[in-house]
Amino acid sequence: MKPWHLLRPKTGKEIPFLILISFLTAFALSRFVTSLPFPNLYLKVRGIHVHHFTYGIFILGIVGFLSLVLERTNKLKLQLAVLYGLGLGLAFDEFAMWIQLEDVYRDRSTYDAIVIIALLLLNIVYFSDFWKKWGHRLGLLLKRLFT
Repeated sequence: MKPWHLLRPKTGKEIPFLILISFLTAFALSRFVTSLPFPNLYLKVRGIHVHHFTYGIFILGIVGFLSLVLERTNKLKLQLAVLYGLGLGLAFDEFAMWIQLEDVYRDRSTYDAIVIIALLLLNIVYFSDFWKKWGHRLGLLLKRLFT
């Protein structure tokens, strides 16, 4: 038996799974493209370099709008999930630029953000049963510790 069946999400977790896969794909592809030896491989508008987090924010905005105004069939939900993951990956690939408001690309805070989002999505896709069982108990423990 091939090990790929272990990666298949549970029923009902297809949307977060697609978000996770497209998020990681967008991050990996943007890192790959920016590491290519083509220094002018970007859009420049009136002398301003348009970073790819801008594309990600536009994608997130469009997906949010479409998810509010369109009647969402299952197929459309899956398509929007892929677009959402791509937008999320592009936007957070340059997370350090958001918080430092400088042209820093390879900063640790970006990698931290990517790891945190990936771990959250992994928990949603693969460990929701664990958190349903233990989350309540953990909440009770924290309540006892801090009240």
